[in-house]
Amino acid sequence: MATETAKRSVPPRERGAAAPEAQRPPAVPVVPAPRAGSVDLAGSLRDLLESVDAEVRAVSGLSERIDELVGQLNQARDEQATRLLGLDALRSSVQDDGLGAFLDRAIRPRRARVEEVVPERLGQG
Repeated sequence: MATETAKRSVPPRERGAAAPEAQRPPAVPVVPAPRAGSVDLAGSLRDLLESVDAEVRAVSGLSERIDELVGQLNQARDEQATRLLGLDALRSSVQDDGLGAFLDRAIRPRRARVEEVVPERLGQG
């Protein structure tokens, strides 16, 4: 009943009449629908490119980290070589056979326990 009262209070010419220009919502442009499947293709290609970009960034980050670690490894190897050269000089200065045998056993550097693996793809280039 309330709606009928509201309808009666609004003059009939305003009930069905178009809203004044200031009250009309802006016109929505009509855009033709894309061909079937083209939206999915574009979205899929965009997703693929974003995935490739993410992988390239991840590989680049890993390469930077590997460079840092190799730099640290090279420094450690240089230090090890310098220390071994000092120990070798010490060994060559020893005349006593007993002390020489002890130094021979003590100075022997430990071999690497972890094999350095360079995948084939990384070895190219």
